[in-house]
Amino acid sequence: MVDTSTGLDAKTLKDLLDKQDEWSRAVIFDEKANIITSKNVKTTQTELSAYLTAYDSRDNTVGAGFTLGGDHFDVHRFHPPLIYGRRGDADVGEGISLARGKSKGGQTIYLLITYVLPIVSARAVPQQIDFFNTHIGELEKFP
Repeated sequence: MVDTSTGLDAKTLKDLLDKQDEWSRAVIFDEKANIITSKNVKTTQTELSAYLTAYDSRDNTVGAGFTLGGDHFDVHRFHPPLIYGRRGDADVGEGISLARGKSKGGQTIYLLITYVLPIVSARAVPQQIDFFNTHIGELEKFP
């Protein structure tokens, strides 16, 4: 069923997320932190609310990092419309990446993914960009 406020079909997006076998967790949510759909993640609207201000200040976002499902991630790249980081070490780790853009209906939408080694950001982030622009809408353009 298509959400009339976003123009997005949650079931179709869920099916597409499930096919992303290199992403360990993923969640698509709107500008009010309402979850549209997700994959392998237990999160709350309260936890996702912190992501709504991630683009406001590089210093605050890098300093605070991200939390997903109770797991803390250090943020080390701030390149809007993408912000990403990781947790763990060189042997065992999980990356995280946040993308923000507009749905085809014009609403601000976020796509948050995680990926575990051996998948790295150089592989996962381009997949995320393609997924967003193909199935959700268009990533924001930042100066």
